[in-house]
Amino acid sequence: MPQNLACVVAGRRRFTLFPTDQVANLYVGPIDFTLAGQPSSLADIEAPDFARFPRLAQAFEQALTVELEPGDVLYIPSLWWHGVTGLEPVGAMINYWWRDGPARMMTPMLSLKHALMTMRGLPANEKAAWRAMFDHYLFGDDPAAHLPEHARGVLGDLTPEALARLMAELAAALRR
Repeated sequence: MPQNLACVVAGRRRFTLFPTDQVANLYVGPIDFTLAGQPSSLADIEAPDFARFPRLAQAFEQALTVELEPGDVLYIPSLWWHGVTGLEPVGAMINYWWRDGPARMMTPMLSLKHALMTMRGLPANEKAAWRAMFDHYLFGDDPAAHLPEHARGVLGDLTPEALARLMAELAAALRR
């Protein structure tokens, strides 16, 4: 999930980057069982099989490709899909990852997995209602602007005590 600076130290590398919104066109494999810890595409971006993966062509229309040499650095935004191909027999690369946001934050992938567990089987009308709730509370401007600071609960700044209560509530629910 973090942002990434990829620096080529030796050899040359080709990076192919896809914006986050191309996820449906990349034929991503399982998100809970991955070789490298992150979900990846089942398609081979070096030899794309558009007959097997027809929407991949749409992803390539949005792709950015760049070749890096030793000393070159590439910024990869958080959640951008990317493939890296070594262009020489020997190569080395250094990555520096960081994440903006509070240190207390866990990975949003856990939230996605929890949502899959709790929402995937809901009827379409309930999913639409939850989409509106998520859009308002997570992706909207300030859903608690009309509330005084002391009454915002989890919608306000989480104090260490409020964070502990929220984590205990979630842990208790997951233990059931």
